[in-house]
Amino acid sequence: MRPLPRIDPPLVNASGILSYPEVFAAFEKAGACLGGYVTKSVGPVEKAGNDNPVVVYSAEGGAPVLNSLALPTQSPEDWEKDLASLRLQRSRLIVSIYGGTPGEFARVAERMAPYADAIEVNLGCPNKVPGEQTIMESIGQSPAVSGEVMRLVRGACEKPLIAKLSPNSDYLAVAEACLAAGADALGCGNTLGPGLAIDLTSRKPILAGTTGGISGPALKPINLRMTYEAYARFQCPIVAYGGIATWRDAAEYAMAGACVLGIGAAFLGKGTRESAGLTRAIWEGVVAYLDGRPFPDLVGEAHRLPAPDLTHA
Repeated sequence: MRPLPRIDPPLVNASGILSYPEVFAAFEKAGACLGGYVTKSVGPVEKAGNDNPVVVYSAEGGAPVLNSLALPTQSPEDWEKDLASLRLQRSRLIVSIYGGTPGEFARVAERMAPYADAIEVNLGCPNKVPGEQTIMESIGQSPAVSGEVMRLVRGACEKPLIAKLSPNSDYLAVAEACLAAGADALGCGNTLGPGLAIDLTSRKPILAGTTGGISGPALKPINLRMTYEAYARFQCPIVAYGGIATWRDAAEYAMAGACVLGIGAAFLGKGTRESAGLTRAIWEGVVAYLDGRPFPDLVGEAHRLPAPDLTHA
């Protein structure tokens, strides 16, 4: 098993949110506390995704977030040009990839590996363009197919591999297959659903794709459980995503077993400076909570502490 690159501080953006090289450079300049950056998922060809509207969220926060982006991405050739010119000063680069077949995953991984410190393999996305036929809805629900994807990707590149799991699956069975096939870490996890939002004025679904993946606060208890169960079963490195908006959220995920923490929906509606400030607030809160202890002491701590005796409660 290859170790993940050192990501310090152990915070990253979630793929799909602020996920292009020019944004990474702007975040570094603004002093963001992100030890790594994750690209949009790079596919075998350029893809437009859905038309607007593609996101539903509340500016006040606290509500579920829906997105039906459907994996829009520029061409692999454009990604190669952009990543070749990217000069991160302090942070690591994680390139997210997807494909329409296991072989396509491997070919994209091979092309992106020269620019990446690690490869995140996106094994499930519940969003699609209406009428689109795609295995991305189901690939992460099949341990056999997910394992085949990881086997081919492992054969195509030497970089550390993160298998990003779907909560819409028997994710422990999928994780086991992926780790056996060469994954070095787990991503816990992708969006849930899909879900639906209806506009009361037009009386129609809001999203252009009708339904969308659920993220934000509603996803946190689902993916926190996934993180806890995956760490308990496999004791492997975990990159956690889902509803991380405060230092408390980050600390919970770390205690559940995550060694890297991904921020996504919390960035919505914020500019670069405000988003960078959010990352600093989250990390400073975690450091204060640690009270002098190193961050690795927090990882998996919920598994090491004895359960409280509630017999006489």
